[in-house]
Amino acid sequence: MAAPLPLAEVAAMRAAAQSLLDGPSRAPVETVRAMLALQAQDFAGGLWAVAVRDRAGEMRADLEAALGTGAVVRSWPMRGTLHLTTPADLRMLLAITSTRAIAAARGRRTQLGLEEADLSRGRELVVELLAGGVASTRTDLMAAIAERGLDTTGQRAAHLLGWLSQTGVTCLGPMLGKQQGVVLLDEWAPGVAPEREDALREATLRYVRGHGPATALDLAWWLGLTKTEATRALGEAAAQLEEVPTETGPMWFDPASAAGDPVAVAAAREAVRLLPPFDELLLGYTNRVASLDPEFTNRVTPGSNGLFRPIVSIGGRVEGLWRVERSRPPRVELDPFTGIAPRWTDALEAAAESHLRFAATR
Repeated sequence: MAAPLPLAEVAAMRAAAQSLLDGPSRAPVETVRAMLALQAQDFAGGLWAVAVRDRAGEMRADLEAALGTGAVVRSWPMRGTLHLTTPADLRMLLAITSTRAIAAARGRRTQLGLEEADLSRGRELVVELLAGGVASTRTDLMAAIAERGLDTTGQRAAHLLGWLSQTGVTCLGPMLGKQQGVVLLDEWAPGVAPEREDALREATLRYVRGHGPATALDLAWWLGLTKTEATRALGEAAAQLEEVPTETGPMWFDPASAAGDPVAVAAAREAVRLLPPFDELLLGYTNRVASLDPEFTNRVTPGSNGLFRPIVSIGGRVEGLWRVERSRPPRVELDPFTGIAPRWTDALEAAAESHLRFAATR
């Protein structure tokens, strides 16, 4: 029997799978497609999560402009959280997740007085207001709906927009000033949703390809599945995947992905990245011990309140935190957990300069 993979090796393989290494540059849409979806509740952080992986040197303004093409959209495909994804992958993910997500929020909608009739009326009004390729800020859209007699005060607006997005009616697309515009998904990026079983089969393979090594519990967490369904999905994909023993138990990865390429994994071990809050390196898994020493968990997510701070990644391992000090000029301040070896100094400085260049173009 093969010896279990050390957690540091799992971390490096995950970093390779997630394109957290040096290599050829690629377009943002290719990065987003390779990851299937990247969490983007923090909008600026979501854009940086793309830029730090595609190695193309785009500025923030370039990525915001890319949202205006319809190649990448932002929506709530799973876990009630905003993600960047492609329109085709958004439909695929919604085919898997929407039924459970809509059911899970039903109680809260009832508390807010958003009954089925209100949701149906909201959908009618949104289709009417956005038809013909119109994009509207959330504020303007909800004000227009209210003018037509549907209450959008308080959290009703957020839950109505969430329901519209989870049912595939709307998504967030082009920039309108400093906000993303709400658009009709079928007008903005026409397409057809796959059947759920087909969607789950493809999503399972692509999740493992872009995140593995991972477990059934990781897949269940990420897609919002039951453990039973995630285990079945991985079993059905087993012919295209490889199971490997690790220090925390068996995991799956795609041997045809970067995680299965010794050269790519070796490069990932040497890669230094400043990653945004809520990055997939941690949020892509339910068990994060491969990348984050449990001793420092409270530093990354203080009080376990669901908020994840920006992290310093070296070889796929979280070695500290970072922030931008709003000085003149701005500078990156590092907050390492322990002493970081001098051999990483130049790479950390380069990573900081890369982020400052990116952010300066807003």
